[in-house]
Amino acid sequence: MKIIITENQHYVLRRLQQFFEIVEDHIEGYELNEDGSWWCGHFNADTFFENLMNSSIEEFENNNWNFFYNTWKVEDIDISILNKIIEQNYGNYIRNLWVRKCS
Repeated sequence: MKIIITENQHYVLRRLQQFFEIVEDHIEGYELNEDGSWWCGHFNADTFFENLMNSSIEEFENNNWNFFYNTWKVEDIDISILNKIIEQNYGNYIRNLWVRKCS
């Protein structure tokens, strides 16, 4: 069975890959910080996760403004799937990063 992927599916897959790269760049930025960095005093593991998640989603939205805001009405956009993607793929790693760097 041959699977055919449409151009629209390719576009969505490229956006998803871009999203993963943004999240991983944010994680790497924190990884490169020294232990006990300034952000250790501003966050706990959960608020650190939420901050990294929100900043990653914000960057992704900004990079894809036309896709999100010219294609649909703003009130119709549900980006909760992005939260779920980060939680399932990176949640434990991000929280453990805070523990490693800040404990």
